[in-house]
Amino acid sequence: MKQSSYYIPASILLLLVNISLATETGNSTNIEVPGRKATILGDVPAAKAFIDSTDIAVVGFFVDPDMPEVEYFNTIVKNHPEWDYGTTTSKEVLKHYKIKSNAITIFRQADNFRDDLVVEETPELNTAKLYRFLTINELRLVTEYNAMTAIGIIACKVQIHLLFFTHKDVEGQETIMKELREAAKDLRGQVLFVKMDVSMRSNQKIMAFFKLQKSDLPLISIYDTEKNRKHIMKSSEITAEVVKKFCIDFLSGAGEEESENVKTEL
Repeated sequence: MKQSSYYIPASILLLLVNISLATETGNSTNIEVPGRKATILGDVPAAKAFIDSTDIAVVGFFVDPDMPEVEYFNTIVKNHPEWDYGTTTSKEVLKHYKIKSNAITIFRQADNFRDDLVVEETPELNTAKLYRFLTINELRLVTEYNAMTAIGIIACKVQIHLLFFTHKDVEGQETIMKELREAAKDLRGQVLFVKMDVSMRSNQKIMAFFKLQKSDLPLISIYDTEKNRKHIMKSSEITAEVVKKFCIDFLSGAGEEESENVKTEL
């Protein structure tokens, strides 16, 4: 029997999540690094310096270091080198960050975000649940879109998203990413930068939404998730300064813009 269809207003984020959660899975990297340990944060200046030094800082705040969650945290540290880790039992540091019981916290620079996983409020915490918590909340200065980061993207309060459309055959991607990270630093809290690799089949749907072809890539577009406005950057030069100007113009309402009341059939 053919299922009935219905229409909802198109939100690119909702579309991303629905498509990707159905077609992709977020897998643990599970790469053990022998001897890898979290940085000890002995005082507040050390903690602040560590958190400010990286896109994503994961900190284990432990009032009681003898609980099982400490071992879960250490397992994540060894198996997942994609994040930078710190740990502390310092009363001074715990007080500064308003920690009253064991917690594992993620700090991200992309939108000055912090989220605490408070152990006593998390039923049956284990390594898998901790990994999922971190992956869902992983938004970097330039976040690579996948099924897991989609959840963090949709929860992010930053409503203007810059999308870098690319695929695995595009040359010079690392140079472009470096430029985008530089631009993103100055636009934190205003624009969320997302890398959209259309080598992933699910992301090709988003490329179609922007009426792009693979031959157009690499290409940058910007999207207002609240007002459903989008604009494609016409300059072929992708530098930090060009991208910042493109974003600032869009934020100010200057320049040519596109606005559509698109409906997506699900």
